[in-house]
Amino acid sequence: MVEIVDVRDTSPFLSWRGIFAGAVAGTALYFVLMSIGIAAGLSLLSPWPGQSHTWLAASLAAAWVLIATIAWFLIAGFVAARVRPRAADVPPDEVEYRDGLQGFVTWGVCVLFATWIVVSAGSAALRGEHSAIAKFSSTSSSPLSRVLSALATPPEGKPVTNVQLLSPEEEKTIEAVFMRSFGNEHLSPNDKNLVSSIVAARAGIALTDAQARVDTAYTDAIAALDKAKKATELSGLLTGIGLLIGLAAAWYGGIRGGSSRDTSVPARFRFRAF
Repeated sequence: MVEIVDVRDTSPFLSWRGIFAGAVAGTALYFVLMSIGIAAGLSLLSPWPGQSHTWLAASLAAAWVLIATIAWFLIAGFVAARVRPRAADVPPDEVEYRDGLQGFVTWGVCVLFATWIVVSAGSAALRGEHSAIAKFSSTSSSPLSRVLSALATPPEGKPVTNVQLLSPEEEKTIEAVFMRSFGNEHLSPNDKNLVSSIVAARAGIALTDAQARVDTAYTDAIAALDKAKKATELSGLLTGIGLLIGLAAAWYGGIRGGSSRDTSVPARFRFRAF
């Protein structure tokens, strides 16, 4: 009797335990590096409205974010492939491909994990501080806040205390008119009359003077909105490029982790009791 032995590879193509281990390790490292960067002043965010960074500071902050992103996915891919079970009777090229794919899937889990953290943190903040955030958004976070604040400034020789500034409702109305007209060279006559009447009543000036202010404010608003639009597009582009670079780092980390696993490279961190 001849005994038939199945020598086909039965090891799993992917190790989900390794993938989640790598995602947790890499994400934790990323937040540590970002915390260090924020503490050192390498942050693209500013708590002061209207304050921008210099080109050098913004470049350093962007470089640190890129370094942290590469380290994040590199470590995640390495850990994920390093703890993956060794495949038996599989060609070296196939092993390398599986390790790289292990890093690729880990990259996807890291992105989903980080997105979930950001969305959860944002939802909690909105639930806990809804009124405060709404007030801050209406006064500071809008790209038109500085433009709107200049509409009701008093004319020369008139004390500031005698002028009633725009109410939050009026600011929202004017901002909605400007946003609705974004892309047009001028405001429509009805919108211009609406905004001018509000400014004239609050600033205590003639309607013709208010119309001149509205024209100037609308020009500045278009420039501010265009700048915010370009900043958002640039941020999205840099984020996408960073993630693609992170994908390459995760794939490379997976290959290096698999090589370390198969060659039985010992750990370099050793703790000895003295």
